[in-house]
Amino acid sequence: MADPLSIVSEAIRTLQKLREVTQKMKHVELLNLVADLSLNLAELKLQVAELQEENGSLKAELKKNAQSSSFREKLVLKGSTYFFKEPQENRPDGPYCTRCYDVEEKLVLVTELERAFNPIAKYICPNCKAHYS
Repeated sequence: MADPLSIVSEAIRTLQKLREVTQKMKHVELLNLVADLSLNLAELKLQVAELQEENGSLKAELKKNAQSSSFREKLVLKGSTYFFKEPQENRPDGPYCTRCYDVEEKLVLVTELERAFNPIAKYICPNCKAHYS
């Protein structure tokens, strides 16, 4: 399937050739129609470019949502942090920050605090600084 923007660009080039032929004929009504068509094609080209950009953004958003929902199904809340239900390739089982995943959809592994801080919290998120018991 040809790129819509390429098709419109080719139509504009063809229209420019038609304009040159029409100018040589000195036919005013035909010149006006060619000018109108030229404006319409230029507008169409802008709209196609905008639609392609929007389409790309929507595809990226769909991909992100699909990845997010697939992770959500694999996570389980244990205490106040997330863990994977089953071992994942190249990823620790957990614990992961609930705030970062729920708000930003980022899987951030929390860091275990030293024993001196254990009465206050057991883990801290290096991203959002949330503390977990």
